[in-house]
Amino acid sequence: MIDAGWVVLKTQPRHEVVAVNAMDARGVESYVPLVRPSRVSGSTVALFPGYVFARVRETSDDLLRIRSAPGIAYLLPRDCSPAVVPDDVIDIIRHRLAEQQHPLAALELEHGDRVQIVSGPFRWTDAVFDRRLSAAGRVRILLELAHRSVPVSVDETQLKRA
Repeated sequence: MIDAGWVVLKTQPRHEVVAVNAMDARGVESYVPLVRPSRVSGSTVALFPGYVFARVRETSDDLLRIRSAPGIAYLLPRDCSPAVVPDDVIDIIRHRLAEQQHPLAALELEHGDRVQIVSGPFRWTDAVFDRRLSAAGRVRILLELAHRSVPVSVDETQLKRA
């Protein structure tokens, strides 16, 4: 028997949500990290396509109940007892996804607003917001370089209000 903790399961192609729903119906806590590929898209995709996590309890039959759940292909690793993922790893994934899904678009930036770049080669540099370039989150900012404003295209997730 394995220790209590999170195990990794391989799913059938594009069946992560089906697998999680099936495990939840069997009374086993499960988790599939989902991300939104663009700010305008309402749909989500799996952060780790083809994989989900299940929290199994020591001295329970959780593994037996989830091995044959719809959408599940097999338990990892395939050829020996399941590896247990520490709770801290799952907590970090959840925390980072929550940070990324913070609605930066809700900043409602307007032409002329001061912003700070939080990632990329110009990290910690202040700039001026110019305009949105696409619905997918590309924006144009103006960097003050060599006594002139230089337009730079970045993803809005790289910005915060200055």
